[in-house]
Amino acid sequence: MRLRKNRKYKKINNTSSVSKFFMLKRKVRSLFWLGFSKIKYANHFFLDSNMVVSGESKSDGRVEKLHRYFSTYLLTDVVAKEVQELLDNGRNRIFLRRYGIVSFLKLREVFPSLCPVYYNLISWMYNPANIASQEFALHLLQSLKLRGRTLSSVHEKLYMRFMSRLKQESENNVSNLTGKPKTLLAKNMDISAFHYFRKKIKNRNSENLLNDYRNISSVLLFALTNKTNVVFATADRDLLAIIWTLAESLAQGITFHYFILPTLTDNEKHDILSGKKITRFLDFKKFKDYNEGVLGDILNPYWQKDHISFRVRLWDNNEKCFVEDMVVNFDNMGRELILNMHGPLSCPYAKNNTHGNWIHYQYWPPPLKSPNVIKVMLWGKKIINRKDIYVPDHIHQRTCRYAIDEKNGRLKEYYGFWL
Repeated sequence: MRLRKNRKYKKINNTSSVSKFFMLKRKVRSLFWLGFSKIKYANHFFLDSNMVVSGESKSDGRVEKLHRYFSTYLLTDVVAKEVQELLDNGRNRIFLRRYGIVSFLKLREVFPSLCPVYYNLISWMYNPANIASQEFALHLLQSLKLRGRTLSSVHEKLYMRFMSRLKQESENNVSNLTGKPKTLLAKNMDISAFHYFRKKIKNRNSENLLNDYRNISSVLLFALTNKTNVVFATADRDLLAIIWTLAESLAQGITFHYFILPTLTDNEKHDILSGKKITRFLDFKKFKDYNEGVLGDILNPYWQKDHISFRVRLWDNNEKCFVEDMVVNFDNMGRELILNMHGPLSCPYAKNNTHGNWIHYQYWPPPLKSPNVIKVMLWGKKIINRKDIYVPDHIHQRTCRYAIDEKNGRLKEYYGFWL
């Protein structure tokens, strides 16, 4: 009887009705927390330049379908500059409502610790070294090309094979790897991935190459510091791949903290602060499993707890509609960790004595001889501040190496790979 009952139970739970019930239950919980989030936290809409100006005399419907009454509309200073340049060149303004302008420079004056976070996020989106990512090898090869290195014939063929795969996936508008029909969001994400990698090589000498990364970093930090939900509306599908890469980088940063920080003894912390280097060896399988879990949580559209969200709302120009939002979620712990993710950077005015932001990680993917071992080396940063130092922007611009590098166009030299 027990065996028969188990078989019957298994048979029932494999039916589509039960599957639909649990999906509905998950969606109901998700809608509850989504509604709770919208009530508890403010909601702001950020606009890309293609949502404000157009070469046509009137909107093709994107503005009308975007409008939300009682919503606050904002532009980053980078987008505002693009909008003005386009208007000066004869483009027409299609978004007629008022909007405010958010500047990272002003955010940093209020929150000095954001400086290394901002520049670190840009490098994490531009050319990350995410060892658990499916595209790790492609990022590695592209890092060499971006530095002007000449690839060997073997590596060049490998690079072309990776790019051909992305191109084929972007041209397949029918089904995904499982054979199921692609959603409109999935179609745009595949196209976005190919454009993301191709654009970095094609436009490597462009002054505007990093504008998308600056925009996303500014919007994200605005959301986290102000504890507000944001929607970034755009007709540029490249943003989808950038957000995916950002989520992968954030997941890896959180995973490293999880596996390393709790294991440091007081003596080891003292050694690191004294200039010594500490080495850790991590189990790659456990690292990858945990990393995938964190990434899944960050990108989970059915988030079921208190959170703030960052949504990308893409206008599909072919279908003349907005596709399903790409969502990135942050609970209080995630928010706190991300606001302290300085990476290898340390600004002279930024507090960095918590959450491991005073430690620099250098890590290696599993070698062929030990395919399940990650080597991580830790050492202390040269600058360690126990509190934020508030200085006006003009002083920061003259004395912070990252602000100076940005002004001189050297941010494109910030890579996740040490080569």
